Amino acid sequence: MSRTSTLILIGILIILTPFSGLPIAFRTLIAVILGVCVSGIGFAIRAQEARDMLSRTKVSPATAVTPGTVDPSSEAMPQEPRGVSPI
Repeated sequence: MSRTSTLILIGILIILTPFSGLPIAFRTLIAVILGVCVSGIGFAIRAQEARDMLSRTKVSPATAVTPGTVDPSSEAMPQEPRGVSPI
């Protein structure tokens, strides 16, 4: 079962936990355990995506810019700030 499918299944179990008829102490324990599982799977998925993004954006040593030096191509064309609306 994939991580995404497991996450969906655990989410359904979290939704059904309050209606299980178990004593409140057991429901609380189950909710905490399932919450920890959701968090762990979420962190694992996020780490996998970060590793994938890092491997796709690796820079070859021939085109790498060393720290403290200025990339000449960045000075040629000024760029608009990112994350700011042009309006």
